[in-house]
Amino acid sequence: MRLNFFFDIDGTLLPFGKGVPESALEAISKARADGHRIFLSTGRSVPEVPESISSLPLDGGIYSAGANVIVGGRQIFNRIFSQNEKDAIRRIIEEERLEVLLQSDRGTYMTKASADYFVESMMRYIGRVIDIPNCVVTDDLPFDELEIRKLLFFSRTGDVARVREAVEGSFVVVDNTVGLPQEYMAEIVLPGISKATGIEEVIGYFGDDRASTVAVGDGANDIEMVEYAALGVAMGNSSEDLKRVADYITGDVDRDGLAKAITYALSR
Repeated sequence: MRLNFFFDIDGTLLPFGKGVPESALEAISKARADGHRIFLSTGRSVPEVPESISSLPLDGGIYSAGANVIVGGRQIFNRIFSQNEKDAIRRIIEEERLEVLLQSDRGTYMTKASADYFVESMMRYIGRVIDIPNCVVTDDLPFDELEIRKLLFFSRTGDVARVREAVEGSFVVVDNTVGLPQEYMAEIVLPGISKATGIEEVIGYFGDDRASTVAVGDGANDIEMVEYAALGVAMGNSSEDLKRVADYITGDVDRDGLAKAITYALSR
């Protein structure tokens, strides 16, 4: 059976601060040469995907945690914030005094204060800064000019739980997957959207069964897709919440974990 593989990027395909492991590149290339399909399934937007990832032999991808799905260069699903949703989230940002990163097809937008806080937080907690290609630093966030699919936010007071309550019913708060304390940073996504719904769009496009799906991830925004896939794989460096729902736990991202996951999937 032809398999449809769905890979998260950060912590799964890409070790933090490093390039794609050679073992992962070889395993992906061989799987695709043997007729299997390869897709990204990431919280990153299309402009945020590093060149090292874009050069992989891909059949498409799920971006912005399910809000944008592309197959063979064709967009098959797209969900952006409506004007009412933009207005609502802007009010919450102002009331809670959040620092935010807005994801759009034109790049990721943040203010100078947000950019400085992002770098400061990354260095303080994990000792490195995750590369975000096509990042635009601006004085004012151009909410009305952008097609926004998702946003990341920082709570300087460590009150993500309060923000979760403030958006309940209108948006969904997902724990961040970049290694910062969960009380300080999270993501806001549109309801009814996840990497799992992105997988549904892909297999529906091809007319494939759910039995053909293999999903590999490491963080909180991978839980739905790992639960949904016929074979859900957690990296060895995954959060404990993800490991609990996975069918198989592979090695760490920098210890050939992805290559081992692919080998396991193809041997079943």
